[in-house]
Amino acid sequence: MKLKLAILPLCLVALHAFGFEGTVKQSVTNFNGSGASAQMTWYIGSGSCRIDMNIIDKDLKANNTVLLMNPSGQSMTMYETSGTGEKVYYQMNASAVSGDAMNVMVNKTTETKKIGGYNCEKWTVMNTSGSYDVWITRDIDFNAAAYKEFFKGSMEIQALAQQGVKGFPMLTETRNGTNASVTDKVTPGALPAGTLSVPAEYKLYNPQVSPHVAPPKK
Repeated sequence: MKLKLAILPLCLVALHAFGFEGTVKQSVTNFNGSGASAQMTWYIGSGSCRIDMNIIDKDLKANNTVLLMNPSGQSMTMYETSGTGEKVYYQMNASAVSGDAMNVMVNKTTETKKIGGYNCEKWTVMNTSGSYDVWITRDIDFNAAAYKEFFKGSMEIQALAQQGVKGFPMLTETRNGTNASVTDKVTPGALPAGTLSVPAEYKLYNPQVSPHVAPPKK
């Protein structure tokens, strides 16, 4: 099955040899072009990461989804924390993720500014779907290349991976102003135990045992 994850935003701050560890919170307007708003919380570990997505659509319906990504195994786990359904999680390969941002053109400008206390440089990132102004900080050494297969719909992550730059997009805006992703807060530090694991009360989805639980959308 194909999982469409055109996530605008994304990840990260680290000032030591092993890369960033900590949390990053972002706000997204017009999430995936749907008119929805979203709050994204990233939990970044040394070898994996988790994203909590709180998405509110135009009808003010909320969806809370957690993604756990394991680059070494190229696998992803997904579960929801809202609703009254069974507590199950789903597993899939990174190859099941689809997106249209794999081929991007990048123009690194000479413009710089500070965002949230971090030195940022302006990149213009383009593909057939549009053009984005992305403010990248290299003070946050997120290894986008390790996660690019999970973010085939993210022009920022694909641009960082293509350029071989360890960094994080602190601010992303479309040229027409209809989409924006803004980093609200970065908190470096060790993650609590269990943050990058599925909670014990969640069970692996088995269609033969739980046929009434819907699998992830294609």
